Amino acid sequence: MKLYPSAATSKLGFDHVRSRLHSHVMGPLGHERIDAMRPADSLGWLRDELAAVDELQDAFRFDDPVPLHDLLDIRSVLKRAQPEDARVDPEDLVAVRKVLQTCRQVRRYVARRNEAYPTLHQRTRRLTPLPDIEERIREIVDEDGRVQDDASSELRRIRRLIIQRQADLREALNRELRHAVGQGYATEDQPTIRNGRMVIPVRAEAKRKVEGFVQDSSASGQTVYIEPAACLHLNNEVRELKSDERREIDRILRAMTQRLRGQLAPLRQNVRILSMLDLLQAKAKLANELDAVVPTLDTEGVVELRNGRHPALLLHRLQQDGDGEPVVPLTLTLGDAYQTLLITGPNAGGKTVAMKTVGVLALMLAYGLPIPADDTSRMPVFDQVFVDIGDEQSIEEDLSTFSSHISNLQYVLQHATDRSLVLIDEAGTGTDPDEGGALAQAMLERLNERQTRTIATTHHGTLKVFAHQTEGVENGSMEFDHETLRPTYRFQPAVPGSSYAFEIAERMGLAPDLIGRARTLVGEQKAALEDLITTLEQRTQTLAARLREADKTLQEAQHEKRKYKERLQKSEKERAEIRQQALEEAERIVNEANARIERTIREIKEAEAEREATKQARERLETFKETVGDSLDEAEDAVETRREPSAPAAQNGAEAAPEPPAAQATGPLAVGDRVRLDEGAMTGEVQALENGEAVITAGAMRMRVDRKRLTKVGGPTKQQVTVNRTSSGDEPAIAQASRSVDLRGYRVEEALTAVRRHLDTAMAANLAQVEILHGKGTGALREAIHEHLSQEPAVASFREAPLQHGGSGVTLVDLA
Repeated sequence: MKLYPSAATSKLGFDHVRSRLHSHVMGPLGHERIDAMRPADSLGWLRDELAAVDELQDAFRFDDPVPLHDLLDIRSVLKRAQPEDARVDPEDLVAVRKVLQTCRQVRRYVARRNEAYPTLHQRTRRLTPLPDIEERIREIVDEDGRVQDDASSELRRIRRLIIQRQADLREALNRELRHAVGQGYATEDQPTIRNGRMVIPVRAEAKRKVEGFVQDSSASGQTVYIEPAACLHLNNEVRELKSDERREIDRILRAMTQRLRGQLAPLRQNVRILSMLDLLQAKAKLANELDAVVPTLDTEGVVELRNGRHPALLLHRLQQDGDGEPVVPLTLTLGDAYQTLLITGPNAGGKTVAMKTVGVLALMLAYGLPIPADDTSRMPVFDQVFVDIGDEQSIEEDLSTFSSHISNLQYVLQHATDRSLVLIDEAGTGTDPDEGGALAQAMLERLNERQTRTIATTHHGTLKVFAHQTEGVENGSMEFDHETLRPTYRFQPAVPGSSYAFEIAERMGLAPDLIGRARTLVGEQKAALEDLITTLEQRTQTLAARLREADKTLQEAQHEKRKYKERLQKSEKERAEIRQQALEEAERIVNEANARIERTIREIKEAEAEREATKQARERLETFKETVGDSLDEAEDAVETRREPSAPAAQNGAEAAPEPPAAQATGPLAVGDRVRLDEGAMTGEVQALENGEAVITAGAMRMRVDRKRLTKVGGPTKQQVTVNRTSSGDEPAIAQASRSVDLRGYRVEEALTAVRRHLDTAMAANLAQVEILHGKGTGALREAIHEHLSQEPAVASFREAPLQHGGSGVTLVDLA
């Protein structure tokens, strides 16, 4: 991308963005990278750059801290290490170690997240950690740049000797000093160092009384510093050992430098990659600061900006800690239905800011920076951006403002293409309004013919008409509040704007008669046009307000729809779960019933037809049958109740009153409490509490659930007895009981059981007489039945049937 003129970045406000980037870099290499930035000229590099910045944005916001630190410039160190037999200083080795440590940590950090950050992974793969060199430098030099004792065994030996000889020297000095003090020769009671040698302070007049060598004297001349003769040998030895230490350190550093010399290429590459990462992290931090996103890169030259905000305004507000007026977002399109946008409206209404916003966001994107806008925005990469904004009057070149505009526009017409963006502020100003408007229109026509994306601001009414009548050109305006007579800075597409000169003058206190005279001078036709535009703008504002309210209502309705849909899905899921539980419970009941029947039959057989045992087994079986029937009915009712939560009417035809929801009870959960499961309508009773779970029953169902899913709605229920009356409209099944039972082929025990069951059914059905078909055979079955009938209190009498009805093979029984 090319920019014209050279001051275009400053005019659009991009210099504020560049300055803020500088504040986020971590090292001098990052500053160099920012100064060398150029806008992209290829989509390939731009997509890769924006992807890397976007990944770093996520890393800074949601991941562990990125180990980008100590991004030091070690290029000069590497340069000094290049000659043979060169030596770098310990402080330089510390810098090299820190850079290598950062390389190692960054590469490991990204490699572990290669799927989340594929672009960063690709870029950091070229980092070359050198752990052997890093560790060797750590062994040689400490954090303060001091060569450590363990840098070599020889250095360790020399330093131990130095410590020993210095201790011997201090002991000898202290001995000589104590003697001098005792003789009154010394001026102080502590030895000191002069010319690198240990000495004692002696009064000048006593210097000949202390055997030794004068190394120095005080400024006043009253004290001389003497190296005692007894300490000369030790001092010399310490000096020699220190020379040995310096030579060993020099050898160690040269050896380390030689190792660096063998890795200069990867070290230089590491520096380049870290400088690139420094710029990337500055871009990511700025993007997070501006809440910026990567828009869709459009290849057709279409600008679709949604809620874009000028970065300079955002940064200014951030510097004020969020105080001040919020930045009004800008939403507009360009390059799809039209290529030229003409923005009109009052002075200081935001026309120029809107135009600059499009320009600076196009620049940010070309420089590989996310833009402060919605992620649904689309932005192209222009080949050139031309800016004609501000007063370009030049005294040196004797150019007026108008001449400067013409010079700029001439350059634009010579170089603009269908992939360029042209921004013109106050088109047609600086000369006669009619002539200036005509020139501006001619230029806009030419750019529109080239399909150049153009945004221009103006006050010329003729240009508003031109935009309305010309294909590919569209009007736009900045909204103006008619009640407060102040701009709102909101962009209105497809609507021309009024300059509101008279309204603003009136608000500023200009005399009404002057304003009236001005309206007269303007002319009725132009005044009518301005009134028409004002009326249209007012209606547009009203419509926009209604649309915003409709959008809000629609969003609320959609939210409610989603909420009720979620509730329905939850209810359906709960219903399915309860149905499944009910079916499982019913299956358990049936299985238990079968087992109970088999057990009863076995007990009867084992009792060998003893009357009391069979009677008790019969009673237990009959009682269990009733329980099974009730349980199955309750399980079925539970499923049907869940399927149809409320019946439309009671059985007698009256409208059923809805049962009020149970109020939530307080206190800890206890056995016997009534509870609600989740948010459903089903309630049950707590049967047991075990750890964090509860066993509850609801009708025929028995469930074990987490306590957290239960809501207490009441304490233990009182026992009630309810008598259910059968509706006269439905004939009970028992009324259909048969008068006859066929026992032929039965064993005695089985036959007697069937007789008892048949008699019970007949009594319940209120029958007067029944017949028992037992056959003639040996007569044993008939005798057993007759004996049983004689002991049955429900039997009034019994006899053989008439011959035509079966004779001795059938017994007629009259019931009491």
